Amino acid sequence: MQIKLPSLYVIIYILLIILKLNNGNSKLNYNKTYTHGRVYNNIIHTLNQYNKERNNKEKENKYIRNNNIIILPSSNIKGRNTYISYVNKKYTTTTNNNNNSNNNNIIIIKNNNYYYNNKNNTKRSYIKKKNSKNFYYYIYCFNTSTNPTFLQKKINIYNYKYKKKILKCSNMSILSEKNIENVISPCEKKYKLEDIISNGINYDYRKINEKNTTPFIQVAPMINVTNRHFRAMVRIITKRAQLWTEMIVDNTLLYNLNNLEEHLGFDNNEHPIVCQLGGCDMNSMSEAAILVEQAGYDEININVGCPSTKVANKGAFGASLMKNPEQVRNIVYEIKKKVQIPVTVKIRTGVDNYDSFEFLKTFIETVSSVGCNHFIVHARKAWLKGLDPKQNRKIPPLEYYKVYDLCKLYPHLKFTLNGGIQTIQEAIALLNGYTPENYNNYNDTSNFIEIDNYNINPLNGVMIGRACMENITVLSQTDKLVYNQDIPSTAYSRRTILEAYKKYLEKKNLFYNISSSFELLKPVLGILKGMPGHRIFRNKLDTYIRNYTSTLPCSEILEKAIADVDNIAPGCLDLPLHDYNLQKEYINNY
Repeated sequence: MQIKLPSLYVIIYILLIILKLNNGNSKLNYNKTYTHGRVYNNIIHTLNQYNKERNNKEKENKYIRNNNIIILPSSNIKGRNTYISYVNKKYTTTTNNNNNSNNNNIIIIKNNNYYYNNKNNTKRSYIKKKNSKNFYYYIYCFNTSTNPTFLQKKINIYNYKYKKKILKCSNMSILSEKNIENVISPCEKKYKLEDIISNGINYDYRKINEKNTTPFIQVAPMINVTNRHFRAMVRIITKRAQLWTEMIVDNTLLYNLNNLEEHLGFDNNEHPIVCQLGGCDMNSMSEAAILVEQAGYDEININVGCPSTKVANKGAFGASLMKNPEQVRNIVYEIKKKVQIPVTVKIRTGVDNYDSFEFLKTFIETVSSVGCNHFIVHARKAWLKGLDPKQNRKIPPLEYYKVYDLCKLYPHLKFTLNGGIQTIQEAIALLNGYTPENYNNYNDTSNFIEIDNYNINPLNGVMIGRACMENITVLSQTDKLVYNQDIPSTAYSRRTILEAYKKYLEKKNLFYNISSSFELLKPVLGILKGMPGHRIFRNKLDTYIRNYTSTLPCSEILEKAIADVDNIAPGCLDLPLHDYNLQKEYINNY
């Protein structure tokens, strides 16, 4: 039987139909991996063509809903600062660096009939907008590494034109506009489509994620230093810096359930405050974390950086835990199951011979896989044998560049830098992506490292430790220089600080033994460091504590020491802390 082949005209006609159908369906492919490339100002955008096609669609489909969701898969979203544009019928993501981050997903939501209500911070909702003619778009991003359970949710987006479910993208979860509360980090600002298309949008994942709640300046946890009295002294000087407790061993809490106030007590004005826990057993750590959350702390930190022999060797926690990332991951996982407050980890850049950058990367990736998205990095390696804790704070060279490299590689995570910061000015330089010049003697390559060409902070925060213990006035300009807020009136001069702390002591209204008095007055010992009368002030305090503790409260002991400084260095305590030139002039003329 002879089969008749179609004529050439029929074949051409069929091919034209197929080609036309393909062109008609190439508008937006939800399963497509969208391209990326740098967005330049001279790109010719197709705004008019897009508007024309959009209007035609709305005429043809009277029942179409004016809520469309556009998803940009994470596979080609690189870096923290991402641009979104509509070029040649393609939605494009663009970034300013070449480091992959496969954990961030961007959603653009167009709203006409509804707008996003953000006045009530406790509940996000859509409110119907009457007679709306403007199309506004909201940018959302959610992070799959910080919320692994989110990936397990099977939520569908509906294509309202065809009333069909859109297939799930291969590398991300689908989000429904009716379940927008599942988005981790909504961007509160709204954009017009014209702005997205013509200019692109530049925004910072981390700024969206943190919602401006995480402080930039943090006071490091220090054993036998950052107790309740020291934290009260810091709050007199800065209202915004984040306070940390001393490290508290998990079993210390579990074995003293009837006396938790002694270990976990703090005053209301200490917020934001972090409790640092030490331990190696995930069950006892999680039980201790519950007690910390119940006490009212804002955050829990796990100590994986202390090199003390008592902690790291005998206790098998602290810096020794860095050698076992899986164990740290399990501890974080168990704690996050039991508490709702954030859980962070404080680490070193390495420990003993585990000091390669590849090891550090593996540690970060392992621990962050269970939802830890904030790492506080003391930018030195730790030696568990051969160096004591004091030597471990000075001898190993600073490696700031490693922390900056982590910021580049993991833009969806937060990093706070710790180690060697002496002044608030140095902290600001670090926050802006530069290492102060005076660290050249540690590592030349860490000097003036530029993270990106955009003026966005690479670090989430900077932690100051021993510098503020030795001279607490280094924090006096924190609120003004870092947070652009007024300096507390109590932080104007050394006298105002001491008078405010004296009032704190008067509230105690108790007599103490010598040991307790030293603990109460220890926070003020370094307040005159570098100034005339510093040594005399310390010596007088020591003498008065030993001679008058049984007869005078600590507030009166402090008052006697202040009077001695006024006799020896008149006017020194009244110098304004913000006027460095006046202080230098006083020292030169003394």
